[in-house]
Amino acid sequence: MKNTHEYYQSILFELITHTSVLFTILQTLSHSHPQAYLSAGVLRNMVWTYLHGQSFELNNSDIDVIYHHALEINHNRQSTLQQELARLFPEQQWDVVNQALVHTWYCKENGERIQPLASIEHALLLWPDTATAIAVRLNVSGELELIAPFGLQDLFELKLRWNPALVSYATFKDRVAAKQWLQQWPKLQLVDPPIKPKI
Repeated sequence: MKNTHEYYQSILFELITHTSVLFTILQTLSHSHPQAYLSAGVLRNMVWTYLHGQSFELNNSDIDVIYHHALEINHNRQSTLQQELARLFPEQQWDVVNQALVHTWYCKENGERIQPLASIEHALLLWPDTATAIAVRLNVSGELELIAPFGLQDLFELKLRWNPALVSYATFKDRVAAKQWLQQWPKLQLVDPPIKPKI
């Protein structure tokens, strides 16, 4: 019998495979930029929509594409890829980011720059909530590959859990409210942060 992670991964891969535009995008990326992953909202929203019995519409979605290339010194290559995707799939809104360059522009809430990110997994470990920290690509063998450092349990069990690595709980809650997730997907549960013991 499959363990929980394998079970959820099989559902995720089946959803991707049966979402034709999404799978076509992955095929395109695997040819033009094989190190790139689809990530974040488009995958999360697809799962939450499925779990709510809703119809998933990809048109006009924001689609995040991430990769990690430490030798790039500017944003030219990611801009070129974003323009290429926008030309091929004009119905979508694209955000392409080389995670190896994030430290050059991203600041913590106290204004400090973050340290360079060593990999895609390292980047996902810093994202504000666990359910969003996933990335998928189609490898050279035509198989789907997943990076999910927090696993898939929160995503599939509809739990909104704060990741304190970079942002405060207040910022996390503001993000949830601004995106209106609880209104759009009412089965979601906001997980309270653990209470720190008083010293």
